[in-house]
Amino acid sequence: GASGTLVSMKPAGGLKLQLGTASRDDRRARFAAVVVETVGGSEMGGLKLVTDSRGRLRYRLPAGEYRLRSADVPDAFFRVGAHGWTAVRVPLS
Repeated sequence: GASGTLVSMKPAGGLKLQLGTASRDDRRARFAAVVVETVGGSEMGGLKLVTDSRGRLRYRLPAGEYRLRSADVPDAFFRVGAHGWTAVRVPLS
């Protein structure tokens, strides 16, 4: 039989984020702090993540609806499916 629990299983889906910049020299995308939180979930502050030097990040998330917040981007809403990556491109304002 199968062992383990649903809680111990790793999510098969996730977020693949790219912060959009007008030029490659825009330093706001480098190591930008972002917050990912569930839509309609608890007010725990969400996950605090940081992009890489190119304004990208990948993070495994369980299936559901999420909101992304950051100082230099408008709030972005997205849905993560049960499998595969959800690509989200957010322009810097």
